[in-house]
Amino acid sequence: MSASSSWRNRNEDDGDEDLDDNILTDAQETQWSSRDSILFVIDCSPAMLQPDEEGDIPFYTAIKCAKQVQLNKIISSDSDLIGVVLYGTRQAKNANNFAHIYVLQDLDVPDVGKIQQLEAIEEQRTNFDEEFGTSNGDYTLGEIFWTATNMFGGSAQRIGSKRLFLFTNEDDPHSSDISLRSASKVRAKDLQEFGIKIELFDMDKPMEKFNRKNFYKDILLDSVDDDEEGQSQEEQTTAKLGELLQRVRRKEVKKRSLFNIPFKLSPNLEIGVKGYNLVSTQSKGLHRNVYTLGEAVREVETVTSWICADTTQYLTAADIKYYWEFGGQKVIFEKDEVVSMKTFGPPALALIGFKPKTALKMYHNLTHSMFLYPDELSYEGSTRAFSSLLIAMHEMEKVAICSFTQRTNYSTRLVALVPQMEVVGANGQEVPPGMQLIPLPWGDDIRPLPILTEYTPPDELINAGKAIISKLNMKRGFHPDNYENPTLQKHYKVLQATALNQTDMDIDDKTLPKTQQIYDVRYRAGAYIQHFKDVAATAELPEGATPSAESVPSDQSSVAAAKRARPGPSGGVALQQDMREKYDNDQLNKVTVATLKDFLQSVGESGSGKKAELVEKVQQYFANR
Repeated sequence: MSASSSWRNRNEDDGDEDLDDNILTDAQETQWSSRDSILFVIDCSPAMLQPDEEGDIPFYTAIKCAKQVQLNKIISSDSDLIGVVLYGTRQAKNANNFAHIYVLQDLDVPDVGKIQQLEAIEEQRTNFDEEFGTSNGDYTLGEIFWTATNMFGGSAQRIGSKRLFLFTNEDDPHSSDISLRSASKVRAKDLQEFGIKIELFDMDKPMEKFNRKNFYKDILLDSVDDDEEGQSQEEQTTAKLGELLQRVRRKEVKKRSLFNIPFKLSPNLEIGVKGYNLVSTQSKGLHRNVYTLGEAVREVETVTSWICADTTQYLTAADIKYYWEFGGQKVIFEKDEVVSMKTFGPPALALIGFKPKTALKMYHNLTHSMFLYPDELSYEGSTRAFSSLLIAMHEMEKVAICSFTQRTNYSTRLVALVPQMEVVGANGQEVPPGMQLIPLPWGDDIRPLPILTEYTPPDELINAGKAIISKLNMKRGFHPDNYENPTLQKHYKVLQATALNQTDMDIDDKTLPKTQQIYDVRYRAGAYIQHFKDVAATAELPEGATPSAESVPSDQSSVAAAKRARPGPSGGVALQQDMREKYDNDQLNKVTVATLKDFLQSVGESGSGKKAELVEKVQQYFANR
């Protein structure tokens, strides 16, 4: 969103039309709810059932996208609603009895049964012609939008955002019927007025590019995302499955604010701001205890009770006190007093002062920052005031120091606000305008790094290390998004396989080093690594150089043990011969874990894992020799 469009004060528009600004739309009334809803609307006309140049059938590609989103929602947001509607079908199934519209799944939270249903359609275990059929392109787009409006409106659950994902490769529907085209555009505008956003996922036909200008540019209005508004027509259309899945993945996550609090610029001036968490750590969900009652699986309801150790009587909340030991005495506090000591007031962001931008150091970053943006709905005029402050801070090269209380019962801490100006490139907006909120460390959070050793390695070892570093380059650069957490992958893969009765639980662990390529002659890095190992094994401490006090073990015997543990120049050969003998005699299970790890590391393999995994790696190593 550009600064000119997003930071325009609502009072700048003149005319009687501004009187309607006080009328809350459906989207504004439900903005407090974080529940997201997505309705997949998939075209089933004959063109969607024809293979493309890659051999993929667009209809089944769209079904796969719907299944993938449901799998992701179960992991990330299991309370969001997903629905699937097919149009252009021979069969009809909807509340309004419209022809050629088949409601496959109503708007509801995803579950195993719905995922298995989509999986059966994707793998063509469900006979498409018998269940749905195609109507040779006969449908009314206006009736499809009408059905979608009723599905969103008929949901019994409060919804925060409503989006319609439309999959089609027909860029000019109702080209021969002006009345149907006009009615479809009217229904599409009705969707926008009800707060329902249309996201078009257009796919190309064989030898024919999808052209939005033929019809859809009139009904999409302003629903094109910021990351797409500068793209050309060719870049917006999709020809391959991977590209379509990437577009769906980018749009499936709804932007949600982390907090919405007042920003106190002075005792008599407050504006509204919203904070967004741009980076978060994905972790495993909390495990839950369940029990089976017949065929149903129910969650165990946990009840915690406190019993007095002296009287063995149950304690109520009023009986439990909190204390802090001071001077040998227990100082008693009530629960409300403990809570009040952890905060300095209600949730707010209060300006304390300004510092030069150079005062903010790299080591002040304890964790990732949050993105701050004005909230015009909370305080009218917030956008203009925020914009003025942002521009002034940027021109003067200042950062703002503020006290920050994110939520009720959250500890108050100091933060720095760093201005971020908008950057617009050839493909549209690249950097949005706003402020980066950086939590500042307390005094005891910053400590000097201890000097572990005063030992200076010999030049031969330094040069060997430089040779390895010279090979540490990636042609396309390092992108963390390309490396998923293998532990989380395996965790969710097991859950998915168990719930869907699948057996394939293999994962692609991209964090493992490519050992074979490293030691390939073409890459030559393996030779440098081995040379570094050889030099390091024979390197000795120079005369007169001793480790510092921090690195000297308290027990001198541990130093001698460490020297004995250091492999000699011929230790690797002897270890390989001994391990080869154990392999030939099928005695690897009798080898200790430490020896297995030393052997694997000596041959450039990973030494991580349990003993059974280490034995298997050794067996594979000798089997390939």
